[in-house]
Amino acid sequence: MHIISMFLLPVMFLLSGVLCGVSAVSRPTFEHRDRFTGATLVCEKCPPGTRLAAYCTASTPTACVPCRSRSFTELWNYLPKCLYCNNFCTENQEVETECTATTNRVCRCTEGFYLTADFCRRHSECGPGNGVQTKGTSQMDTVCEQCSDGYFSDTSSALKSCVKQQECASGQIALLPGSINQDTMCGSCKELENEGETLRTFFSGFFSRNKMRLPKMKAFIARYIHTTEDNDTTLPKQRVMDQFRAWLAHAPEEQLRKLPQMLKASKLCSRTEQLEQIVNEIKQQSPNCTLTLLDVKM
Repeated sequence: MHIISMFLLPVMFLLSGVLCGVSAVSRPTFEHRDRFTGATLVCEKCPPGTRLAAYCTASTPTACVPCRSRSFTELWNYLPKCLYCNNFCTENQEVETECTATTNRVCRCTEGFYLTADFCRRHSECGPGNGVQTKGTSQMDTVCEQCSDGYFSDTSSALKSCVKQQECASGQIALLPGSINQDTMCGSCKELENEGETLRTFFSGFFSRNKMRLPKMKAFIARYIHTTEDNDTTLPKQRVMDQFRAWLAHAPEEQLRKLPQMLKASKLCSRTEQLEQIVNEIKQQSPNCTLTLLDVKM
């Protein structure tokens, strides 16, 4: 029994210290002058989620009551009324945390938007030649970066990173080289010579990489592409480009094969020279293929 007492006494001493420590923790207080006695009393504050219902007296503690629905108190207080949950989610916002007895409503930007200057703005898109380095969050805009060598992006996106350019399979060559905003076009000289859709894709990629000046593009369209807007000289550049792309997408194969000569006839000299250079490089890489693209007569 003596041995057991030796172990119990230290445990009891420690336990009593802990309990004393708990009781010794004081709750926040405030001073209040009793209107009947004039005495200054030290009253305990009400905990978060409640409000003051009655001040303490010399014989009774502070009386607190819970906050009603749609109201709150976040701190120890002696407020006569709880605070109204006045934070309302507005355009492009959604509720992150609903109003509780201890917190106001918390809003956040909806998916695809971020908070700046108290407004939710749409995440920026990374344009062609650029990819997403860091996706936007509800607190931060998209971070873009230019595509590095061997990678490309041909769209505007707030989500997509740069993509590795394709490597041509065995038996294929790069008909058109890749760039930061275009993928490599792979194929063969024979496909370019014999397949109309390959030729169409080739020309579409060529003009995506090599833009024509607006006046010369309009002259080309007026000469070879007949539309209801031929006489409209005020058409914006995008409309003119759309006309040209639409023609490329639907022109008969026979007309596509005459395109190099059409460019030359329209005095689009720089584009003609670039096209000739690419075709000659394709020929050099494919000695057994006779590509007659530059020899077709009007």
